[in-house]
This record gives sequence, structure tokens and C-alpha cells, in this order.
Amino acid sequence: MNTIIRQLTLADVPYVYDICLKTGNNGKDASELFMDPYMIGQYYAAPYLFYEIDVCFGAVNNDAAYKRPSGYIIGTSDSASYYEWFYSVWIPQVQLLYPRDSIFKSPNEKRISKIIYEKNESPDGEILKEYPAHLHIDLLSELQGRGAGKSLMNTFFEALKKKDCKGLHLGVAKDNENAVGFYKKIGFNILEESQYSFLLGIKF
Repeated sequence: MNTIIRQLTLADVPYVYDICLKTGNNGKDASELFMDPYMIGQYYAAPYLFYEIDVCFGAVNNDAAYKRPSGYIIGTSDSASYYEWFYSVWIPQVQLLYPRDSIFKSPNEKRISKIIYEKNESPDGEILKEYPAHLHIDLLSELQGRGAGKSLMNTFFEALKKKDCKGLHLGVAKDNENAVGFYKKIGFNILEESQYSFLLGIKF
């Protein structure tokens, strides 16, 4: 497969929602867990393209007839500013779509609904000073194990360096052993540990 990495555009938003859903169950397809297939992407994916699209990239099968992304890396170089925008501008619009008394198809959907109405705790200020960026990376199965993840990470790193960003953090579930191993292999270290997850960080 001839895979290329390119910057995402707003025309890619539907595909970003789709990838987020199809990897939304710890890397597996979460389609059966949500009545609204866009719900998970409203929180974890789409807003990044509307906030800082120049650090959002897609992995594309260049041999395919259509050049839609089959994986992405999305994030921000300044998490503190992103969260301020996210909770003041983006989330109020999303809340209009999902009333508090909605009926849920699964615990996963209920969890997303809950965090839409409750500010998710971000790392403390000291961590954000040293590791201001954060990211989400997801690949459909057709791209997994082909080096696309590493290429996306390297492209994202270079974009952050151009913005004089000195480090980034990300959260990962402890039981997602493949992801934990991947991040450690490319240089991430454990910053914090909770019962179910790690907060990892890397400096540039």
C-alpha cells in the first residue's frame, strides 16, 4: 500500500468522524455502541480541525481511487488555550444535540454524554507548561502495522517544533498494551499513573 501523509482539510471532517467511531472501542469498531455515530467524534476528533487544523494530518492510501484518510493524528500545540475554546465555544453547541436525559445505547455512549456536561480534568498547570501539546491518533485496520502511525507521529512532531512547542502529553489506557508499547518505543515517558491509565509525555 502506497501511504502518504498530508495535512487534513475541513473536507475531511466526515472521514475523521468515521475513523474515530471505527476505532472508538480501544482501537476497535464502536459502531454498535452508539445510536449517533458522530457522538464520539464530537468530543475526541472534529473540534481539533476547527481549532488548529495546521497540526492535523491524515494517512491516505494513495493507490485508492479516492484519497480519503484512513487514519489521522489530530491535536493542538497549546492545550490550555484549546481547552478554554473547547469548553466555551465547542461544547455548548454539542450539548444542544445531546440532552442530559437522552436514552443511551451502551455504557460507552453514557460516558461520552456525561463528559459532554462535565469538564474533563486536564493535566495540572506544571505539566502543561512542560508538555503543552496533546494529540489523538487513530488508524483503521488497513493501515495498522504498516508504519503509518510512526509517520504520522513524526509529521506531528515536526509541525509542533515549527511552532516552538517544547513537549506534548497524551493519555492512554493501561490495558491498551499495544499503544503503550508503541509510545514508549518512540520516546514517551510516564508522567502520571492512575488506576486505569497512564499520562505519557515527550520533550523535543
